[in-house]
Amino acid sequence: MKLFEKYYEELRDLIDEIPLRKDGWINFSKRIITILDASYIHIQAIDFKRNIISFSHGVGPLSPEVYANAELKYLRYPIDADPRWEKFLDPNRKGWYQCHIHIRDEFVKKSELYQDILLPIGLRYVASKELIWDESFCIFWSISTTTERKSLNQQELEFLDQLLLPLRNIIIAQRHLYELSIDNIVGYNLINHLSQPIVLLSLSGQIVHYNQKMKDFFETQNIVQNINQEIILPEEVRNKFLNILYKIEAAFRYKHNNIDDFRNIIFHVTKNKKINIEFTINLLASDKEKSFFGIRPLVMLTFNVVDQLSVIPNLKKSQQYVLPRTYLITQFNLTKRELDVCELFLNGENLEKIAQTLNLKVISIRTYIKNIFIKLHCNSQVELMKTLIRISVEFKDK
Repeated sequence: MKLFEKYYEELRDLIDEIPLRKDGWINFSKRIITILDASYIHIQAIDFKRNIISFSHGVGPLSPEVYANAELKYLRYPIDADPRWEKFLDPNRKGWYQCHIHIRDEFVKKSELYQDILLPIGLRYVASKELIWDESFCIFWSISTTTERKSLNQQELEFLDQLLLPLRNIIIAQRHLYELSIDNIVGYNLINHLSQPIVLLSLSGQIVHYNQKMKDFFETQNIVQNINQEIILPEEVRNKFLNILYKIEAAFRYKHNNIDDFRNIIFHVTKNKKINIEFTINLLASDKEKSFFGIRPLVMLTFNVVDQLSVIPNLKKSQQYVLPRTYLITQFNLTKRELDVCELFLNGENLEKIAQTLNLKVISIRTYIKNIFIKLHCNSQVELMKTLIRISVEFKDK
């Protein structure tokens, strides 16, 4: 123990600076790495209720991009590919978890996880201990070492134990930054009141929250499903969707300038003569997510269903519907451009033709349609068509 006593006061001061400085945790971690000749310091949080990692941030001697890439690859592995989780989360475990007790070199040599991701960045051995652990939530930190360095010894662990109490007090005071709170989700209250099916996902694909319309949507079709709080898509499009989530997380981790590329992405689930299901993907990132390291943001999926066989099947090309523009402006706050889109849509033009007529991009027309959905309380293009026809006919008869 005496070997490390000279560092104690210095590290205590660095712990006290964690909530005061944006780089406080990084400075503390780097000093631990130097003192212990460690290769990586990692702090993570697990939401037990939703079974997701709500926070993850690591510090090491390599560039942040190297670690971000490694973690992105790691997140694509199933949890049972990493036998450390089961041992660490064992409720009967006491004290520090150390992987070398059960993960032997023979396993490491055969493990893709170790060979492709962990060993190349020096993560052979790990020691982990919880900072907060209750029935719904866990925050823990881990100290990794290389194959050459070997695992931490008992004297080193006892030294780290001396730092646990002050470190735990800091983490408890900042708990809200690490946990996933529904109350803090961007637009949460708005989502619950919208008439479109909306679901919030973690970037690993787990469902965090959905509104009543989405609940109804899950129950009325079997193409998009919620199974064990995971959104299930048809096999032929699932990998494509997960790849989008992967790219979003990559941008959020170390390419913040590219975040805006992940707004209003249209994703087609099915597109055939009977039914067309699509959803819009939007990254939800508040100022907190953008400014505080490690927080994992959510994506919002807004669903749209078009029953193509039922969209004005008997509308003749010569038949023209006219909308009462003044009524729609005063009652629903539609803009002139939204009215133009409605009238063309009502008279049988598809989105591509509407875009061509109005000299706009198709993605702009989709945005107008979504705004119109909200204003007219519609859930799909079929519903919008029926609403516009009803309004047009009612005012024609007056």
